[in-house]
Amino acid sequence: GDGACMRTHTSPVQARALKRFGAPLKVVAPGRVFRQETQDSTHDHTFHQMEGLVVAEDVGVGHMLHAMNTMLEGVFGRKLETRLRPGFFPFVEPGFELDARCPFCDRGCSVCKGSTWIELMPGGLVHPHVLEACGLDPERYSGFAFGLGLSRLVMLRYNINDIRWMLGGDLRFLEQFIA
Repeated sequence: GDGACMRTHTSPVQARALKRFGAPLKVVAPGRVFRQETQDSTHDHTFHQMEGLVVAEDVGVGHMLHAMNTMLEGVFGRKLETRLRPGFFPFVEPGFELDARCPFCDRGCSVCKGSTWIELMPGGLVHPHVLEACGLDPERYSGFAFGLGLSRLVMLRYNINDIRWMLGGDLRFLEQFIA
């Protein structure tokens, strides 16, 4: 082949925006992405993703958590039970995973893989090297970044227990969402 790779995430939009506009900056980058994933009830090889980036002076983990939880409350119309756990992503330090309590079970199911939690939003504080590469002084600026699979969000919002239904093309399933 020609070495081309279909987009696996929308992060380059954030880096270009930060280089072009500098700080302070708030940006949301939605898009369709493609992954070499083993498909299951919560993972698909093609899905829509949204990534967010906030960079300004004195931005911390508390700001990130507030933004994530406020966004989720807006989508669901209520406060979700969430937990924050450590995660590794090379462009943030520290990195986190925000999980939501599984809406489908109390004891574990195929959707939450027996854990009663569903991975929802990875994120973290923007790594100082990323800020430097974008021409910003990491001593002055800090920020957070997060990602969110929109298909997974729709899945939880509308109690769909298998993410593969959304791209399956079954009109009987899709017609229930016509306004």
